Amino acid sequence: MRLSLIIASLVLLGGAAFAAWRLAPTTPDKLTSPAFAIAEERNFTRRVVATGSVRLAPGAKVDVGARTSGVVTRLEVRQGMMVRRGDVILELDDREARLRLASATAKVADLSAAVTQAESDVGRLRPLAEKGYATPRDLSNAQTAVTQMKARLSSAVSDENLARVQLGYMTVRAPESGIVASVTIHEGETVAASFAAPTFVTLIDLSRLECVALVDETDIGRVNNGDPAEFTVDAYPGRVFSGRVINIAPDATVISGVVDYETTIRITGEPKTGGKLLRPQMTASVTIEGPSKRALVVPTTAVRQSSGGAYVWRERGGKISSVPVSTSARQQDYTSIARGLRAGDTVLTANFPEANQ
Repeated sequence: MRLSLIIASLVLLGGAAFAAWRLAPTTPDKLTSPAFAIAEERNFTRRVVATGSVRLAPGAKVDVGARTSGVVTRLEVRQGMMVRRGDVILELDDREARLRLASATAKVADLSAAVTQAESDVGRLRPLAEKGYATPRDLSNAQTAVTQMKARLSSAVSDENLARVQLGYMTVRAPESGIVASVTIHEGETVAASFAAPTFVTLIDLSRLECVALVDETDIGRVNNGDPAEFTVDAYPGRVFSGRVINIAPDATVISGVVDYETTIRITGEPKTGGKLLRPQMTASVTIEGPSKRALVVPTTAVRQSSGGAYVWRERGGKISSVPVSTSARQQDYTSIARGLRAGDTVLTANFPEANQ
């Protein structure tokens, strides 16, 4: 009986304690308390962050085609192969071209002989005409024949040179050094060159790459030619490639209503290293840096945005109030304040008053 009373008392006390705990007011969590930072002057480097891609520089991509029609008899390249300027890429069936050249050469030889004979006739008639054994008309006709033969010989020489050039078209050589990016023809296929040279091999020079960043319209005013830049690509995490801004597009690129400006960055450093690692169309995360200067800065998390512009929550004398500010530049961690704050001001960086309203 006594043991039962003790157990019942303990149960009642436990229930009362649980009820008291449920009804007791909760204390604020430390995580909900405001976080503060001090506005201070420091050396501030303007940074613009953008996304972009690695692209081939102008002239680094060459489409190779044939200037004449014919059947491919020998293909010397394949995709991914390195070629040097002047290397043979392919050969076309040149039998017809060789026959045209042989015919033109024979015609030149025939007319050369005819010119020699005509000049000999003039040389024979001239002394006869001087002695009266040949008429002046005969001598004039012989001289005219020499002039005509020389004109026909000159035309034949031009035809021979043209036939030799056309024979050279039967062998297609690499106009520049590079890597074969694509091959669209095979041995035995017929190349039909009518109004334009067909493209069947594309060469690219991977040592001539550049990075093109899409800079937002709100940041483009802080980017200038000559600014140093760095970028990374997903293929090589942790590796940073360096460069320098060389061009800012005068016209915007609008994608889904977002206005960006193409900013071209020349990749610096050892070209061979870049050529071995980087490839066209790789996505790049770009950071463009400006000159370093003294500026009043606050953590970027302290700057808020509204329809009226940027503002911060400032603590002064135990009171927290909203203060409009004007920003001049921004980094990932810090933002430069041009107007609205003074050095030593305390600002909120988290748990802002509007979040609790």
